[in-house]
Amino acid sequence: MADFAAAIQSDVLRRLVAHWSRIRGQRRMPARADFDPLEVRYAIGCISLIEVHRDPLRFYFRLDGSKQVELFGLDCTRRYLDEAMPPDHAAMAAASFSDAVQHREPRYHRRQIAFHERLIDYEVVILPFSNDGERVDLLMTGIVPDRPL
Repeated sequence: MADFAAAIQSDVLRRLVAHWSRIRGQRRMPARADFDPLEVRYAIGCISLIEVHRDPLRFYFRLDGSKQVELFGLDCTRRYLDEAMPPDHAAMAAASFSDAVQHREPRYHRRQIAFHERLIDYEVVILPFSNDGERVDLLMTGIVPDRPL
């Protein structure tokens, strides 16, 4: 986890990962009930909460952060990933989300993508949550652009 956190450029994302680690304690992952959004006010708007549905594996955006909506020009709130995003971007996000679900560990990416005819540079952390301590049922993403909007 130390190597993972060391790669993060954004103070907001470093703090978010540290908070996730604190509420996790000695467990593999924290539960959703452990998370209080008021404790991460500095990151509100950068966070999305994504339910993990199975059979088949799909990702449902319970909440898409306002700064993420502004960055991508797309609000995924109350929509499935594969219905909300263009196919190529949905596939990239689904692969990253699936990796976090399969390994039950946080993931970090720096990306530069063409989205809606503009280039977007950003960092993203994907943080898994589990109600039973084993099966990931919620992902929290934190996304911060490399350049101010």
